Amino acid sequence: MTEGTQEGNYSERRDFQVFEFLKKIEQGKSEAEALLLSLHKLQAGSLNVMTRRAMTEMFVTLSNDFKIFSLCNDDMLIVFAPRMHDEILSCLVKVRFMFHTDPLIKDADDLSGIGFATIYNLPQQSVELWQLVKNLAETQKNPAAVAPTVTAVSATSGNSARRPKRGLTAEMLGKVQKILSVADFSSFIRRQSVCAIIGKSAPQRVFEEVYVAIPDLRDMLLPDVDLTSNPWLFLALSETLDKRVMETISRHDDGSLIGNFSININVSTILSDDFLEFDDNINVSMRSTIILELQLVDIFSDIKAFVLARTFAKARGYKVCIDGITVDKLKYLNRANLDCDLMKIIWHPSFMDVVNEDGHFMDYVNRSERAKMILCRIDDPQAIEAGNSLGINLYQGRYVQKLLSQNAPRTIYKK
Repeated sequence: MTEGTQEGNYSERRDFQVFEFLKKIEQGKSEAEALLLSLHKLQAGSLNVMTRRAMTEMFVTLSNDFKIFSLCNDDMLIVFAPRMHDEILSCLVKVRFMFHTDPLIKDADDLSGIGFATIYNLPQQSVELWQLVKNLAETQKNPAAVAPTVTAVSATSGNSARRPKRGLTAEMLGKVQKILSVADFSSFIRRQSVCAIIGKSAPQRVFEEVYVAIPDLRDMLLPDVDLTSNPWLFLALSETLDKRVMETISRHDDGSLIGNFSININVSTILSDDFLEFDDNINVSMRSTIILELQLVDIFSDIKAFVLARTFAKARGYKVCIDGITVDKLKYLNRANLDCDLMKIIWHPSFMDVVNEDGHFMDYVNRSERAKMILCRIDDPQAIEAGNSLGINLYQGRYVQKLLSQNAPRTIYKK
C-alpha cells in the first residue's frame, strides 16, 4: 500500500490543527492576518499539484513568518504578520496570473468580491474563521448537511461544496496501468526521512521512505477520479505501483538508492515473481538495509499470507515494518507475535489523551521495545516532545523534514 491510503483521514486532522492554531492566537492576543483562498471554486483542472506547489513555495519564500494550512475542501489558509500585508497583496497578483484562464477569475476585477480571496483580522475575526472551517469539515463528512452559515465573510457564499469525484472503474484502471508501464515513473516517487530525535538535538537520519505520491499521480492522470473509491481496483493499482517502484530501485537510476531506505509494499507483491526479480537484482549486502513497510489493514486481510511473506522476506535479509497503526489499536497488537523489526504509530493531536486514559498503555510500550517504534505524520514539535516523554526516539513527518533542512544530519542506520 502507499502513502495515498492516508488521504482519507487526513482532512479531519488538518482542520483540528487550524482550530488549535487559532486558539493559540486568541489566547495570546497576538495580532495576525489570515488569507483564505477558496480554491474549491476553481474549475476542475485549473488547480493541480504543480500550481498548488508553486503557490505554496511563493508564500514560503516570501517570509518565515507564515503558517500555511490546506483545508478539507482543498482551500488554502495562510496566516501571516500584519506587516506582510502588502507582500500578500502582491502574491495575489501572481495568483491571479496563475489562474487567469479560469472562468471564475478571468473577468473579475476584485478577487475578494468574487469570494476567492478573503483576508481576516485576527484575533478579532478568529471566531468567524473558526466557524467557517468547522462548517467546511461538517459539510465534507455529510454532504447532505445544511450549507455553511453565511457570515460577513464572502468566501462562505456560493458554491462551497467540493465537486464530487468519480469512482475508479476497471476501464480507467487499465488505462492508468498502461500509462504507468511506459511513463517516467520517477516523477511520482517521493522520499521522506525517518529520524532519531532526542530532546532538542538535531535530527539524525536513520533511513528514507520511498513512496508513491498518490495525490500527485491522481492529479496528473485522473484529476476528477477518486483512486481509492473501489478497494479492489485500488489494490490492483497499488500492486502495479509496487512493481514500478521495485523496477526503479533495481535500476539505481540516479545512484542514490544504495541502502538505508524503505518501500511501501503489499503482502501479495512480496509473494509474486516481480519481487523475486527485484530480490535477484539487489546486492546481498544491501538487503539488511532495506525495510519493507506493510499496512496493518493488508496484514489482517490475510494473516496466513502475511506470515508466509514476512518469513520469506526476513529469511532473505530484509527488515519488516508494520505501518498504519493508530494509538487506540496499539494495545491489541503483539509485536513479538507479529515478528516485525519496526512499527509505525500514527501521531494525532489527541494521541496523549488516549495514552493518559489507558492505564495499560505504558506497560505495552515497555513490552514492545519502544526503541523500534516510529511516531509518524509529525507536523508539530509537540509530537516529538510527547514521543520523547514516552521514550520513543524515531520520528517521521513534515516537521521532521523541516528540521532536517536546517541541519546536516548523517546516516546512522546499520545492520
